[in-house]
Amino acid sequence: MIKILHTADWHLGKMLYKYALNEDIILFFDWLEAYIITEKIDVLLVSGDIFDLANPASRDIKLYYNFYIGFL
Repeated sequence: MIKILHTADWHLGKMLYKYALNEDIILFFDWLEAYIITEKIDVLLVSGDIFDLANPASRDIKLYYNFYIGFL
């Protein structure tokens, strides 16, 4: 059996008023990685908006790719 985890609309780079949510995103990624490992998830499906802006900041792109590099 294949286990699939579906998430959506991460909106990396989003600001809440003037507060950057990057630290919260890092905590989410840490939790998500632990969940994937613990539950032995085979496929992570991400749909919707990955980034909050059409031209994301380089720090947000780096955050995104560093998350996936951890699984290689």
